[in-house]
Amino acid sequence: MTRTSSCQLVDMLAEVSDPRKKKGRRHPLAAMLALTVVGLLCGQRSYTQIAKWARLHPCLRNALGFTAKQTPAASTFHYLYRRLDIDTVEKTLTQWTTQTLASSHISTSDLKGLAIDGKTLGNSHPEDARRTHLLAAVFHELGIPIAACAVGEKTNEIPVSIELLKAFDVAGLVITTDALLTQRKFCQQILDRQADYCLPVKANQKQLFEDIQTLFEPLDETDPPEVNQRRFENLHAENGAHLQTYTDTEDAKGRMTTRTLTASTLLTEHTHWPGLQQVYQYTTQQKCKRTGRVKCHVQYGITSLTPERAAAADLLKLRREHWTIENKLHWVRDTVFQEDASCVRTGVIPQVMAAMRNTALSVLRFTGHTKITDALQLLASEPKLAVNLIK
Repeated sequence: MTRTSSCQLVDMLAEVSDPRKKKGRRHPLAAMLALTVVGLLCGQRSYTQIAKWARLHPCLRNALGFTAKQTPAASTFHYLYRRLDIDTVEKTLTQWTTQTLASSHISTSDLKGLAIDGKTLGNSHPEDARRTHLLAAVFHELGIPIAACAVGEKTNEIPVSIELLKAFDVAGLVITTDALLTQRKFCQQILDRQADYCLPVKANQKQLFEDIQTLFEPLDETDPPEVNQRRFENLHAENGAHLQTYTDTEDAKGRMTTRTLTASTLLTEHTHWPGLQQVYQYTTQQKCKRTGRVKCHVQYGITSLTPERAAAADLLKLRREHWTIENKLHWVRDTVFQEDASCVRTGVIPQVMAAMRNTALSVLRFTGHTKITDALQLLASEPKLAVNLIK
């Protein structure tokens, strides 16, 4: 993707409302937000580091639209960011991401997955003595965070996830989450917004979990596996149900991993779960090549995708790619941007900085960078390159 094909982030940041009074404003809000993104792109970890680093690069002052003789001090960032309307900031950044995606020509698969998951900011302690917990939405294939929302002290991820769906257009997407969000109301909201779901099922949905588990259990454990498999296939044939299995094998890091997903429509007519079209059993078997030790894990799940729209191979891919949100967002923010080591803890500042890190990561993804650490080192050597990425 070329730089000219994206919406200009600096212009979009100008739409964020400034909480300060006009009298005494020395630094434009858009310029300060832009400087924060540029600083993060150049390897700075906090607004304190960014403020000191910017003083060493006076070229940034004119490039980002500052009017004072010097760029802001750390105290100025602190005073402003603790007073920002975080909902407006996140809404603006979501708008920028969606517009940039719409204007880009990045190829995606037919089934576009969107992962939703939460992350607690490790070292944040706002005035209510509760660490900030953020729920984020990330595209599977691109690894681009599109929206984020804080989970308040008196609520949990379930109602917040429903509000997150309303932050942008999810029509045509396939939503993946962890088992906590496998809820009837959440699934119905997904369907109402013209999207689909592919979700794991655990003991928090006891009846559904037991029904799926019973379906995939052998009819007679004393019989050979191939005999039980034939019975299982005959049962589907007798009831006109669809059955498909897909197996994927991976040899990496000294382990042989075999993943098998079996999808069935046999329960479709026997459950009242909103939009349910298929249930599946997802089995992962890992064998250590050095010791021969074998680990096996079985997971069950549901989806609103019909067999015609999503075969077993597609469902396996969607479940595996759900971990994009951990590998390409949470892990990067923790290790590369050192988010959990941050001592910022006042008001909404932790949430503001998390939004800025998401934006910096999106800028890098949009411009084709896959090795984030290498990209930060490159931009740190020439900050003007980082400025060009957002203008």
